[in-house]
Amino acid sequence: MKKIIFVIVALIFSGCDKPANNHFLTLDSVYLQLQTKQMLDSQDPGISKAKEEAMALIQRAQLYNYQLIDSRSLERAFDGFIVIATLPRGIYNLGLIPNAMHFEFTKSLSANTDGSEWNWKEDAKGQSKEKFLEFLGEDKNVKIVFYDEGEDIFAPAGSAHTAILWAQHEGYTNLYRLVGGFGAWKALGLKTTKEVPLCCQIDAHDSKTHHTGHTH
Repeated sequence: MKKIIFVIVALIFSGCDKPANNHFLTLDSVYLQLQTKQMLDSQDPGISKAKEEAMALIQRAQLYNYQLIDSRSLERAFDGFIVIATLPRGIYNLGLIPNAMHFEFTKSLSANTDGSEWNWKEDAKGQSKEKFLEFLGEDKNVKIVFYDEGEDIFAPAGSAHTAILWAQHEGYTNLYRLVGGFGAWKALGLKTTKEVPLCCQIDAHDSKTHHTGHTH
């Protein structure tokens, strides 16, 4: 029976999907298996890489005191979360998780010129901290999940990680990172949208107003 299961898993991981999708599917599967304490002794290099990445995500989340969530778990409990994409501006044209807000962060924390930490201007690409806090809301215990492309795990640690650290710095306590980011969500065939997110609807309106010379 175990041999049959292994063959099925191997066929899934070696299917005709794009290699990137296969990797995100493997990462998602391996993460879930680690959560249930299942043994992962496969010699498949793809599974070994995914295990290394999943362990890195788990260890970093433990070190920085936040939580992880997989895509299907987020889909089931979506209404209980504030969801924020930390992807580069403009990349939402390739798709976003429906109803997610967007606020770009760098893939790693930036130091100030004097070497000190918490360089908001660089980490948030010059965006307003007030807008970020508006997205997070007044409840410091609300569940907030951040997600990026899902490709940066080791160094840099990814823009979702940067966003979480800033949210913690502002006093928020119930923070999550989406395992595999948008890559895993999309590879699993979950719903996506190309609608312009809240941030950029505002920016587009302001830009149009600016160019037409109208003022409020």
